[in-house]
Amino acid sequence: METGACGVKSEAENPINEAIAGLRLRDIVLYESRLFRGDVMPAQDEVEALQQHKRGVRFSVEEQDRAGSSTRELHVMVSLGERVVDCVTDQDPKVYFGIEADYFVVYDMICPISQDALRAFSDFNAVHNVWPFWRQHVFDLIGKARLPTLQVPLFTGDGQ
Repeated sequence: METGACGVKSEAENPINEAIAGLRLRDIVLYESRLFRGDVMPAQDEVEALQQHKRGVRFSVEEQDRAGSSTRELHVMVSLGERVVDCVTDQDPKVYFGIEADYFVVYDMICPISQDALRAFSDFNAVHNVWPFWRQHVFDLIGKARLPTLQVPLFTGDGQ
């Protein structure tokens, strides 16, 4: 083991530990949300439908001036989506409906952190922090739109 960010001992195989020691969650903001409807969905017993998932993560480190002192922040944009498509056609399937949302997550950086650790943290922990908000958003929107129930599983970190 070697000493990493903030003097925390971290294993080289798990850079997330370095980031966990050096970051504090400040805010999670629903940045943008979309509900879309495509083709009219036939009755559930008349159609073979498939639920598809989308997940994307972008991050940046930003300098902020607050009260005369400079601080660093990790900004992460987490893009998530679910859509229901006709699973009979492989190419250009009919899209029945879908939900997408972008969440803007801000972390205070309390010490220097490597790019590898920030990337690993953003891909896993930032998504994990957003996931309960995403599940609730999908559940609420599907109910209000009177659409068939979607299953948004618990977050496992396996690219789901």
